[in-house]
Amino acid sequence: MNIKLLFTILFTSCCFNNFSAIAQAAKIIFDTDMESDVDDIGALAMLHSLADNGEAEILGTMVSSLNPWSVPTVDVINTYFQRADIPIGAVKTLGVYRNSRFAKIISEEFPQNIGLGEDAPDAVALYREILNRQPDKSVVIVTVGYLSNLSNLLKSTPDDISSLTGVELVDQKVKHVVIMGGRYPYSQDPAKWGNFKPDPDATTYVAKNWPTTIIFTGGGDFSRLFPTGKKTLNFEATSNPVSRAYQIYLEGRGETRHSADLIAVYVAVRGWEDFFKINTQGYNHIFEDGTLMWRLQPDNPRHQYINYLKDEVSPEQVTEVFDNLIIQSIPSKATD
Repeated sequence: MNIKLLFTILFTSCCFNNFSAIAQAAKIIFDTDMESDVDDIGALAMLHSLADNGEAEILGTMVSSLNPWSVPTVDVINTYFQRADIPIGAVKTLGVYRNSRFAKIISEEFPQNIGLGEDAPDAVALYREILNRQPDKSVVIVTVGYLSNLSNLLKSTPDDISSLTGVELVDQKVKHVVIMGGRYPYSQDPAKWGNFKPDPDATTYVAKNWPTTIIFTGGGDFSRLFPTGKKTLNFEATSNPVSRAYQIYLEGRGETRHSADLIAVYVAVRGWEDFFKINTQGYNHIFEDGTLMWRLQPDNPRHQYINYLKDEVSPEQVTEVFDNLIIQSIPSKATD
């Protein structure tokens, strides 16, 4: 074959593949509490790995906790994965404050530039700014924290950023939202579930008023099928914030943690088809105290939930994929 022709074919193929990867990258806004559980760290590390693969474009990272160290911890992770320019927004008022075993330590031991949570932009304004710039029905929001920011976004009014209300802006720009919280098909002991209960008003408001499809993913026994984090302990903890956070959180608790938040991020980027089954019948009934029950009637076509593995998929397969995505970039991005 002519060398020039061969080079042209290879160059065209390379360009086409790169273009396809970019064209197919999921546009993601990640919303987290980043305080009470280390799987938030694993989920954000996974998201950065998927972005490294060309599968995701991280538009913004939002924080739904008033813990002042949650925002800088997100900044640490973004900075470590060489995406310090990703904007971070934070809930400002009427939010939830919970303690963290790792956030303050991570924020002080690793590079970050944002300071404390009070120094971050308002999450609603940042949501509106980001969404306004994106093509219609192109953005996937994944929230693994409280629903305070999403509720406030829906209630937002027209401003200099957009002439649309929050509901109208979400309906125009968002493809769907993935919400981690609850246990499905319903919780046998809802009083023990935490993510929805700290801000139950926000949870009920989002469940009733979110205008696009909501894919609910849960915790509990299902997320414990995929114990992740052990591989992070194979790296020197002082060299990267992911390993360090798992080391701090897991001290005295074993070598792994559940994968509730990781399931949500995986579904947001790659979809549910590889591993999971999805239920589209019924709706998520949120009680006033933030507990829930999945009811089959009346049907709400916007509500869906994931809580079952496909018959041909083993939990070990999912765990391996999740664990590898958490650590994928740690060796090459380790700090001195």
